[in-house]
Amino acid sequence: MNFDGKRILVTGAAGFIGSNIILNLLSFNCKVVGLDNFSTGQMENLEFCLKNPNFALLQGDIRDFTYLKKNLKDLDIIFHEAALGSVPRSVKDPLTTNENNINGTLNLLMLARDLNIERFVYASSSSVYGEKETLPKKEDMPSEPVSPYAVSKLAGENYVISFSKVYGLKTVSLRYFNVYGPNQVASPYSGVIAIFISRALQKQPLIIYGDGKQTRDFTFVQDVVDANFLAATKKAAIGAVFNIGFGAQTSVLNLAHKVIELCNILELEIQFKPLRKGDVLHSYADINRARKILEFKPKFNLEKGILETIKWFQKNG
Repeated sequence: MNFDGKRILVTGAAGFIGSNIILNLLSFNCKVVGLDNFSTGQMENLEFCLKNPNFALLQGDIRDFTYLKKNLKDLDIIFHEAALGSVPRSVKDPLTTNENNINGTLNLLMLARDLNIERFVYASSSSVYGEKETLPKKEDMPSEPVSPYAVSKLAGENYVISFSKVYGLKTVSLRYFNVYGPNQVASPYSGVIAIFISRALQKQPLIIYGDGKQTRDFTFVQDVVDANFLAATKKAAIGAVFNIGFGAQTSVLNLAHKVIELCNILELEIQFKPLRKGDVLHSYADINRARKILEFKPKFNLEKGILETIKWFQKNG
């Protein structure tokens, strides 16, 4: 893939996935604009690039279309990573989730249409599948979202598809499956691996909501970055939706034991609490479409990815 000479926007630049995309993009000869309102993003995630002449940071909000039109011009590619994440947060505050994830996405699509950009890559979510019992999840399955967050990501995805069909905008949607890795802050609204590692390194009990038998397809962030770059460059990807996962199931309880083992804190306690509203019980990606069309090949199995994430937490506190 080649981004030489391109002018690229990354929304959610100071967030977990956005900052990793920027880190990789700056190895190419391209100009990168990062946009973030810092409601959840961390400036620390961008310290590596703030003095890079090929990077410009804008503090702005995707909900403000006037701001976007005024400050963003001459773009070739948009990686749209900005979102108000977390199922529990969306259950608590569905309105703000809607404003960020649906209205913000629509604003960016209108900007992309007006600028006639080469590619718009949208970060969707495996949560759109809901509680369908059939596994693994395939892109042609009906979507049955069970949380406001999942509804917002599906609505954004449908807007992306409609802009491709109606306006000819070259779009791609990627349904991420439980992404983890460096730059993911451990908070009540972050991924379970970040929370488990952070608590383990502080020798605090690992908390599981439910019985721990629920399963996830955990995807290391570098594999997600690679998928984004493939989506931005493969002609056959235009207009399509792809699952992006590792393609394996792991129970949350087995994950807890794996984190304890790899952190080498074997006496750590595991505590169980009631299952949270909106949480899906099982998630597992069929990535055959991504393998075939994007030539996507995940490189980080769970143990390798967790070890890389532990190293990052140890270095960054």
